Amino acid sequence: MFQEDLKEHLSDVKEDFESYVDKRVDLLKLHLVEELSRFTASFTVKLGVLYLLFFALMFISLASAFFLGDILDSDGLGFVIVAGVYLIFVLIFILMRRIWVQKPVIKAFIKIFFPKFDKDEA
Repeated sequence: MFQEDLKEHLSDVKEDFESYVDKRVDLLKLHLVEELSRFTASFTVKLGVLYLLFFALMFISLASAFFLGDILDSDGLGFVIVAGVYLIFVLIFILMRRIWVQKPVIKAFIKIFFPKFDKDEA
């Protein structure tokens, strides 16, 4: 009698534990899908904004080059000056890439995939 009750009790505990593990796995999957969806949506919006900013910058650059060309009576010189400004920006960006790109990207990933960690820091 005692052995049968023990076997039955252990069987119930085993079933409850398996159910618990299955539910935890499902919860983990849902959490992962939610975080990946947020990341994908955020990435898509930022990519669209960057795309539009690229075209705005391109037209501003062309207008600036032609404006400088009119002032200096040489369109070629206007384009060279605008290109030189961009080369200076590229050099500054390369020198500052760790501060401006790497650290913010790492922090953004931590914030997206470990939101609880970010709340604990505050």
